[in-house]
Amino acid sequence: MQTNEIREAIDQKISQLQQARALLTNQASQLQTGKRRGRPKSSDTAKSVLAAAKTAKRTMSAEGKARIAAAQKARWAAKKKATKSAVTKSAPATVRKVIQSAPKPGKRSAKTTARAKSAPVVKTSSTEAVAAGS
Repeated sequence: MQTNEIREAIDQKISQLQQARALLTNQASQLQTGKRRGRPKSSDTAKSVLAAAKTAKRTMSAEGKARIAAAQKARWAAKKKATKSAVTKSAPATVRKVIQSAPKPGKRSAKTTARAKSAPVVKTSSTEAVAAGS
């Protein structure tokens, strides 16, 4: 009697495992035919379209480049004017005079350029100066 019960339990487990296997194979086949995650695989036609698009380069005319350059220069001038007027309006009168009379950056006088070229900068510490003086 005990062997019959064991045999029935084994058959029951086998049937459960077979059902589980059938479910898994159905899910696996649905996954293969269903939507996939990620970037879709490209087809040959998409590759040929992309290749054709890459070979055709776009060029800009000289007029177009000149228009863009003029517009950018106008933007720079407007920005420079806005920052200059904001600084001079917010500063006290004495500072405004100094700002307006200060030389422009990047433009050096001939004297400062000659001085910078002829005089090398030598740094000495106070201990070296004392030792040299003794």
